[in-house]
Formats: sequence, structure tokens, C-alpha cells
Amino acid sequence: MSPAEAPSAPAVFLPWDTDFFGFRIGRANANQLTPASTQHLLAWSAAERLRCLYFFADPNCATTLSCAHDARFKFVDFRLEFSLDLQRIPAPPAPANIRPASAADLPALETLSRTAHTDTRFFKDSQFPADRAAELYAAWLRRDFREHRIFTLDTNAAPAGYITCQIDPATRLGRIGLIAVVPSDRGCGHGRRLLQGALAWFHSFGCTEVRVVTQASNLPAQRLYQSAGFKTAEVAATFHRWF
Repeated sequence: MSPAEAPSAPAVFLPWDTDFFGFRIGRANANQLTPASTQHLLAWSAAERLRCLYFFADPNCATTLSCAHDARFKFVDFRLEFSLDLQRIPAPPAPANIRPASAADLPALETLSRTAHTDTRFFKDSQFPADRAAELYAAWLRRDFREHRIFTLDTNAAPAGYITCQIDPATRLGRIGLIAVVPSDRGCGHGRRLLQGALAWFHSFGCTEVRVVTQASNLPAQRLYQSAGFKTAEVAATFHRWF
């Protein structure tokens, strides 16, 4: 068993991220640090020849934040996870112009995705190449089209936005991945309609909860989810450690 697979390992190696960006990447398992666990984590990262380590920290733990600072972890943003209890709201009707995305929609949606998520941690950290950060979201869309569900919204017969959705078959937990609207149509309520269409779909499959992650700096997304009844479930401080 390799160090990356050992039960006591302080982090996991991320093969998909590694293959995509072209350098070795891992993610810390715990959300808190002590001086001793920090040294263990750094030693493990060195043994795994990591170039980058993701760390989602408990922002309420002063020791963790101090250790991260001393160990030269780079703060990127706050990660917010929102939750909606679908059992507490009636099933919303799906807006008329919301439909599942087709293969013919993908080129336009991928083009939108490359510029729609520049407020995320991969763009904020300049050590990730900007062109690969942009392509990450196009790859995310292609994966969700193959494996999950994408809804799009039509205006003048052209896709004006998208929302990606998936359901855990074991728990019936719904998750929203990405949401975006073309720049010329922002501020028209399209994001709200996309979200309503997604919630109607989750309801139809018997989901009892929906979760979504965004950044503290993304105020429009926060307002959108809060207006639909989502509540903050978890907060983490996002750090990257480069080697």
C-alpha cells in the first residue's frame, strides 16, 4: 500500500487534478492543524512529490490558521456550502423555457463556461495557468453532460445559460455544480429560473436535500441561493500550499 493509500495518511493524492493540470496535486484530509500534524502533512506532501496541496481549513480554529500561515499556505478564498431542505418547500413548477441540454448545445455552453467562473480559486491563484483554469470548467460541463444532468435556458432559440445537477443514488442528496448566464442576459432573472428548474427536477426524483458550494466573494450567487431558501451549512477557508 502506498503512502497515498494508507489509512493514516494526512492527505490524498488527486489523480484527476494531476492529469488535468500536469503536476502532482493532493488534498488534506483534516480541516484543522497542529504544529505536529502540519509537519506530518508537509512530509507526506514531499514524499508524494506534490506541486500543490489543497487545504480546506476550519476558520474558527486559531491554531489551524496560525499553523497554515507559518507553513506558507496561501489563502485563496472562503468556501461556502449552502443547503436547502426540500421537504420544507413545495415542489416548484419548472419554467417553460428550461430544458435538458443537448449535444448540440455543448459548444456554446463550453464557450460560456470558460469565462463564467473567473471568481473561483483556480483563477484567483495565479500559479494555476489561466488557460487551464478556463478549460477546467469546460471539462466539468462535458463530464456532467455525460454522467449527470445539465439544464439550459433558451432565449431567442439560443442557450442563454446552464445549471449542472447530480443526485447521489445512495442518499438521494442533490447537488448543484455550476451555474452561469451569458453576460448580455444577466440581471434578467435567468439565474433564478435555472435554479427553479433544477429544484423542480430534484423534487421529481424524491430528493430531500440539495447542496451547492460557492465562494464568499461571489455575492450574486449567495443572494440567489439565499433568496430560494438555502441556508449556510459549512464554511471553510481555502488554502493552497505550493512546493
